[in-house]
Amino acid sequence: MKRLFPLLSIILAATTAQSEPYCESLLHKETLPKKYAKVAPIFSDVTNGWIFTSDQLKDRYDMKATSQKLVTAIVDEFTKRNVPLAIVVAPPRPIVAGQEQLDSAMGGNLYDVSAARASFDDLIDGLEVAGAIVPNLLNAAMAEPLVREKFYFQRDTHWTTTGAAVSAIALAKSVNDVSPEMFPNDGQFNVQDLAASGSIDEEGSLTEIVLAACEKSLPAETAQTYDLTRSGGLLDETTNGAQIALLGSSFSNRDKRDHYRFADALSRAFDADVENMSVSGGGPIGAIEAYILSGALDRRDHELVIWELPYTESFNSHSFLRQLLGALRKESETLNSVEISMESGSSLVRSLDGSPIAGIEIATSDLSKQSFNLEIRFDNGSTSKVYLGRRNSVPVQLRSKSLSSNLSFFGDRKPLEILVSPLNGADMADVGVY
Repeated sequence: MKRLFPLLSIILAATTAQSEPYCESLLHKETLPKKYAKVAPIFSDVTNGWIFTSDQLKDRYDMKATSQKLVTAIVDEFTKRNVPLAIVVAPPRPIVAGQEQLDSAMGGNLYDVSAARASFDDLIDGLEVAGAIVPNLLNAAMAEPLVREKFYFQRDTHWTTTGAAVSAIALAKSVNDVSPEMFPNDGQFNVQDLAASGSIDEEGSLTEIVLAACEKSLPAETAQTYDLTRSGGLLDETTNGAQIALLGSSFSNRDKRDHYRFADALSRAFDADVENMSVSGGGPIGAIEAYILSGALDRRDHELVIWELPYTESFNSHSFLRQLLGALRKESETLNSVEISMESGSSLVRSLDGSPIAGIEIATSDLSKQSFNLEIRFDNGSTSKVYLGRRNSVPVQLRSKSLSSNLSFFGDRKPLEILVSPLNGADMADVGVY
């Protein structure tokens, strides 16, 4: 954001001069309700109807070296279990909207769509190099003008039913390209085969912000739904359960339902049963971590695992990657005894024999409070911050009592101590390292 918006005053001046926002309060953090201030400034234009929050306006998506290594290690763990991992990253909404819409809402050319698109393409390439099956959904969204126009809501952060269906079709074709024998009928359903069957209304999360900040009520948006009835076929095999696990965010499970029909579209595109275990508001790994810790991956409950996450989640935020890798390696690591001392109300943890630490596992006494800051202290005197925790939206019944963080890929530095600081009432009942 610093590179995009070096001077907020310049933005505000340009926006005031060249576009008409729903109200000026959207542009000022201090005039917004607390729950919305964190995504300010919020850019909008009453003429084109688009609304963009600042957290959507990243222009760097490509993974750094450490992220690349962590993702590769995560995919390798799935490969060891002979379960392919498909990663679905919803494409950046500002890029799909387009330069003209952004310039109008922001009052000038303050976001470079071309540069952001190139960086997103690099992210997809990096995920593919890591070994995951990854469709470039930006290409799918931009392939045809009508699809691009209908892919996202203007006043909500999520994709429409069209965006979800097009994404499902793109993923099925990507899986078919890699493993055509996995699902015999996948890749045969095309965007041109989508037949309208009804519609849904979307009140819009961004509409709620306008109502709260501007006292303006905006109409709901309507999105077309499609006939996603399975075709079946002679090549189908009888199964005792779903063949595909969908582990995603609110894009896959809005308000505890498949509002955008993504799971339905996947089932149609793959011509296979899909079990949707996504967690709305669960963050990038809420659903997939719960799935792994339940033992479902080790049991190979599904032939394919789909990890869906929105583009606003950065793969360069190493904490969630370390936590996911920690969950994947939990059963293969042997925990060692630790020495614990107190430091300013936090617990300083080191291995009893003083050996370097490759990972940490923390057990909690309260499943509803599981948030910790970790300060990793290295042999050369340097430190690094890692967050270990679960978001409040992850249901308690999906949680394990323990959380793990893998501390690989810090270069030549060796972790020797970890300062554990509980957050929001969390309690460390037990701790071990490996």
